Amino acid sequence: MKQLENNINIAFLRREIFHLAWPAIMEMVLHTAVWIFDTAMVGRLSAEALSAVGLGGQLAYTMTFVFAAIGVGASAMVARFTGAGETEKADHVAGQSFLISCVIGVFLGILNYSGAELFFSYIMKDAKVVLEGIDYMRIVSVGIMFMIPTMVINSALRGAGNTKLPMISALVANAINIVGDYVLIFGHFGFPRWEVSGAAFATTFAQICGAAITVGYVVRPGSEVRLKMRDIIKINPNTIKQIILLSVPASLEEFSYSGSRLISSMWIASLGTLAFAANQVAVSAESMSFMPGYGFSVAASTMVGQNLGAGREESAEASGWEAMKFSVILMGSAGIIFFLFPVWLMGFFTNIKEVRDLAAACIKIGAFEQPAIAISATLSGALRGAGDTKGPFLVSMISTWLIRLPLLYIVIFILHKNLEYVWMAIVIQFLIEAFLMTIRFWKGEWKKIVL
Repeated sequence: MKQLENNINIAFLRREIFHLAWPAIMEMVLHTAVWIFDTAMVGRLSAEALSAVGLGGQLAYTMTFVFAAIGVGASAMVARFTGAGETEKADHVAGQSFLISCVIGVFLGILNYSGAELFFSYIMKDAKVVLEGIDYMRIVSVGIMFMIPTMVINSALRGAGNTKLPMISALVANAINIVGDYVLIFGHFGFPRWEVSGAAFATTFAQICGAAITVGYVVRPGSEVRLKMRDIIKINPNTIKQIILLSVPASLEEFSYSGSRLISSMWIASLGTLAFAANQVAVSAESMSFMPGYGFSVAASTMVGQNLGAGREESAEASGWEAMKFSVILMGSAGIIFFLFPVWLMGFFTNIKEVRDLAAACIKIGAFEQPAIAISATLSGALRGAGDTKGPFLVSMISTWLIRLPLLYIVIFILHKNLEYVWMAIVIQFLIEAFLMTIRFWKGEWKKIVL
């Protein structure tokens, strides 16, 4: 009888995991589709255009994703309050998080616009790449003001168990982005041919539309978390403090990841425009495989948080392990495709033969890191859902600053190896990161966290 009960519980957990994961996976599919189409269309212009959009996007969004991690704290608190049946507290957390995100959004938008020339000129020496990159950064800085509040409220909705609305918001916004790319990059249907600037305008308009959909949903009655004016304008220092305390490690983790990625890009740029463009294409293709990891990470985070809020510790732990298993299976399958069909995949992104062939060699190596990324992404989501945002941060610090960057420095500047060896070093990084994240979750200290 006990065994039957356990089987029923696991079956229920699996159904809930898929119920939460599939909209999040589809949302990631949509975001990835924009990046893929954006890269593919810009890839028809020139290697310089690819480099301008690739590096410009990293510069513009590095701090954006760092501060948008405020949504991690909001999601963890909303999930815990939802599991405990305290919806008013969940609404209050959403309102205070929205206030913080609006302030941050305006600040970062101004920073990116005013600092675009300084940032880009310092990193890249190719004059054409610099000019196009500056224009790109300044245009997308407007969209950043809307992007951060959208991301934070979407995180709150996921914490409450609604992963469908963020998917719908992404569906509409990204469809607008893709159409806008086609029209404005190449100048179709009577519109001007703006090339790189056209890609930036399409992205910005899409982000504004996504914000309208998400915020419009949470202000109406009946939403899982409702955005109320009193919860926005009436500042609660204790709530804000708790949100920030939970979010700071996640922000530092994102800063660690984004900062190391930016440094990596600067080092890869030293290998030449061809190497940088090939790396950008390979990374864009690899992003397709992150969809299951992201979706099951969201599911694990929500279920761990809600089960802990309801006092079900064993179900919370089982949720993390089950989500991880599914993530490994799907991302491992993507790795097999990368290994078997690299040239065909890269041909979709660019028709520049030299860029395609080098990118294909890199993505074939990247196939081996897929199961490790699946483990790390899913279990880090489970830990954050429990309120353990420090654990993933510490693992990220070790993985990026003690493993990734030293290895890349040795490969590029000491051994003077090419881009393929850079990707080999990154495989090693993710294998170590997955091992450390597994140990952190297995120890179970996250069960003792009180919010």
